[in-house]
Amino acid sequence: MFPTLDVFSVNARMEALLTIDEAAGYLSVSKTSLRRWTRDGILECVRIGPRAERRFRRAALDGFLQRRVDPLTADFNAPSGPIDRIESAAASGVPRHVSLHHSGRTELWDLFRPYVLAHLGEGAPMLYIYEEGTQDDVLAQLDRDGLDVDALKAAGLLRLLEPSEAYLRTGQFVAVEMIDFMEQAILAFHDDGHDRLLISGAMTWCLTDAPGVDEMIAYEDMLNPLLQRYPAVTIVCHYDVDRLPGRITLGALCTHHHVQLPDRLSAGFARTLGAK
Repeated sequence: MFPTLDVFSVNARMEALLTIDEAAGYLSVSKTSLRRWTRDGILECVRIGPRAERRFRRAALDGFLQRRVDPLTADFNAPSGPIDRIESAAASGVPRHVSLHHSGRTELWDLFRPYVLAHLGEGAPMLYIYEEGTQDDVLAQLDRDGLDVDALKAAGLLRLLEPSEAYLRTGQFVAVEMIDFMEQAILAFHDDGHDRLLISGAMTWCLTDAPGVDEMIAYEDMLNPLLQRYPAVTIVCHYDVDRLPGRITLGALCTHHHVQLPDRLSAGFARTLGAK
């Protein structure tokens, strides 16, 4: 356990201390995670001023990174377990690309809720491409979790789309065009001052007979270099195991760096279809 320092040490006085915003950027994690890790005694910080604000020595952050190279050390059963694992892997350069495998909408939201709350609950925006015709269910779930949809939309933090407005907006699916769509969405949020954001999509749209749906797995693979350019962005793709064929599930397993099941998250995979 690392003690929280109440006064500056001699060494701390001689080096620049990072603010919590700077430390979060350095580790590619959220400020909430930093607060929790310092509170739990697993990350050293310095407290300064009458408000005891957290400051961080770069050496302490580097040491933390070395201890956290194995993302599987996080507690999956904790409410933030999956988020901690993904953030730990991101600190080692692994893109935040998650395939979330669920059975039914209730299980979907149980698994997806931590991602939503870790972003919208912390002022980070979300773009959610939900399954066609399920808007009322999505709105009800957000409301049950205490999120004010109208306020979030007005603040530019929540954008809800159906597949016909995203993946299939031209009546067909073209992987390279969807990658461009995603990047433009990321850049729009960046222009509003948000580097950290959540993008999520239900993948059952690939069951339609629209032209180009066979490019879906290739598109998933193309998301990885996009996420390497925007390391603070998390993309969570929803795969309904009761409705999608095995070949689609296998493709998802091969193209995502993180695979989430109801009872576990396998985090930090570095391989994709395009890997050598």
